[in-house]
Amino acid sequence: MRFRIVPVTLGLLVGLGLGGGAEAAVPKIQMLDRLAVSQGTAVVNLPKGTVSVKATLAPLPATIDTGTGTFQATIYKAYLLSSTDAAIEIPIGTLYPTAKSKASASAALKGDLHNLGFDRVVVVAYSKDGLSSFDVLTGTLPQ
Repeated sequence: MRFRIVPVTLGLLVGLGLGGGAEAAVPKIQMLDRLAVSQGTAVVNLPKGTVSVKATLAPLPATIDTGTGTFQATIYKAYLLSSTDAAIEIPIGTLYPTAKSKASASAALKGDLHNLGFDRVVVVAYSKDGLSSFDVLTGTLPQ
């Protein structure tokens, strides 16, 4: 009896979970505005130290409604942070929306972050003078 050797690609092995270091897919985290409407996604891989945010934001300058007032935002910044410890915060980057209101930022921190207590990704709008700010989008990491 003859056996035929069939070449198997590495992609197939990884797809089947047989590739040695194959990891589970990193889930997309919904970025919600103050009214709990999804305005984008974040992909956070804490063991690898990578963060990517894609969002729909009003073109700058933008009038930001905080629910109790408004201010004129001139910049958006994204952060990875811990809601229980204000000292644990990593800036991801500055977001500049296009004319179609699309913006993105990413960071490759190249270190294991999963033991530091990170549990949220936020996009913050800042006024020109820096006196006013508001978390315009928030995403909660799965525990």
